[in-house]
Amino acid sequence: MMLRELRVAHLALVDEVVLPLEPGLTMLTGETGAGKSLIAGALSLLGGGKADAKLIREGEDLAWVEGVFELDGNDAALAACSAMGIRVGADGVLVLRRELRREGRGRVLINGLVSSQAMLEDIGGRLVAIQSQDQQRQLGRPAFAREFLDAALGLDAELAAMRAAVAAHQAAAAKLAERQREADFARRQQEVWSFQHRELSEMRLREGESEQLDEDLGVGRNARGLLEAAARALEALTEGQPAARQLLGAAEKALVPLEHASARLGAVVRLVRDAEASVNEAAADLQRFADGLDVDPARLDEWEERRSQYQALVRKYQRDVPGLIALRDELALQLDRQRGAADDVRALEDGLKAAAADAARAASLLRIRRREGAPEVARRAGELIRPLALPDLELRFEIEPDLYASGPVELDGGRCRLTGNGADVVRLRVRTNRGEAPGEVGTIASGGERSRIYLGLSVLADRQAERPLLLFDEIDAGLGMDNARPVAELLARLAANRQVLCITHLATVAVRGDRHWVVRKAIRGRRTVLSLDEVAAESRVDEVARLLGGTAAEAPPPVSQVAYARELLARSPSI
Repeated sequence: MMLRELRVAHLALVDEVVLPLEPGLTMLTGETGAGKSLIAGALSLLGGGKADAKLIREGEDLAWVEGVFELDGNDAALAACSAMGIRVGADGVLVLRRELRREGRGRVLINGLVSSQAMLEDIGGRLVAIQSQDQQRQLGRPAFAREFLDAALGLDAELAAMRAAVAAHQAAAAKLAERQREADFARRQQEVWSFQHRELSEMRLREGESEQLDEDLGVGRNARGLLEAAARALEALTEGQPAARQLLGAAEKALVPLEHASARLGAVVRLVRDAEASVNEAAADLQRFADGLDVDPARLDEWEERRSQYQALVRKYQRDVPGLIALRDELALQLDRQRGAADDVRALEDGLKAAAADAARAASLLRIRRREGAPEVARRAGELIRPLALPDLELRFEIEPDLYASGPVELDGGRCRLTGNGADVVRLRVRTNRGEAPGEVGTIASGGERSRIYLGLSVLADRQAERPLLLFDEIDAGLGMDNARPVAELLARLAANRQVLCITHLATVAVRGDRHWVVRKAIRGRRTVLSLDEVAAESRVDEVARLLGGTAAEAPPPVSQVAYARELLARSPSI
């Protein structure tokens, strides 16, 4: 993963500049006030930093910063893009653009599409990391010491086990809480549910019975009329003079002799036969209907009462009969489940205790690994950082339980909070000067000291697959040339497998760069503009010589400085 190109337009002194970048260590130098920090500010905007319309160049309404990134190898950034719906092509190129407007709100564009500030902070924060004396956010973050220590110790497997155990514990707690809420609600509703179930069960509901009652009552109330109608119909069909059956028989008899003469007539004959069969069937059904009309008046009262009970339940529960039957069965299941609630809760409580024990073991293992490994990490960090003009540095990690009275696990005799990172509070304590009291690194060290401490820690923990561009803004501030040499060595070591951009004013640092760019101010017309020029060969010698003596860019450096600059560059492994 790398930043291929940085483009800036109409930002402060910048009219429009392009900074192409390559892997390795890139140095950025220039006279005081030339605008080196504008490059840091532009990168900060791509990382989601605060935007200020006052930065827009005089006479312009729009300023913008654009970064062209290649995401090959940065699986986390690619996954984050995918999760946010950002499409990255097969070439792995991602373009971040930040626009500042004098009037109205600025815009964020990601691969040409308008996006949000939150998305830029997420993606940009994965791609750009800025360390300057004004931006010491990393060391001051509460989680920094823990994250650094875990990375330095390579506790990926332990952390994965911890997160899995916490997820299992949270799932067990959620299941228990849900079952307890369900049981509490059922306990409050149990009397109502019992009454409803008893009422519906005693009714002995049967699907279709309500419709049958309507039929029976309709027949019972109209029995005399139905018998008379059935008799008249039977007479018309079979017994009358002439009856329908006789007429159909006569029609068939008349047609059959000539049936063979016409296909259409044959079809009519078949219809007549079908009609005759239907009349016979209807007559038989009518006879059975009439024979069955023996209604006991006492049954009518029973049917009326039964139907009234059905209607009352339908009105009460606002359900049809199938719905009432389903409700009865649901209530039976709920009551049965409630009878087993105590056993369910006990089983879930046991499951939660087991999950808490697993989480406690995972947290305990993390704590052991941290406490065992922290002294060695602190020793190695001290060895790296003390040569960076911090000879009296003392550094140690404090690993303490994250105590919380109602925490879910007990470790070392105390209840603790529990997260996917364990149950510890990790602090990095430093003493930068002999005789002083130690304190947290984010508060006790000066800006330059924090920058150099962060550099040493970055080198020690540089094992991450996601390697953002690191920008160090005047990390050598306050150092002499000799004291800055170890800083340059660590910068070069850090840049062996990643991109590092360093803004410096010291020659002994500048010569270690794989590439060297110079920021200059010039007058164009009546305006001051900023330019970026890559220097190599003799032009680089001249720039290093200028750094040695602090001479102005337009004045040629003394011959002695040029000779020394040539010597420094010749001795640098980067040349």
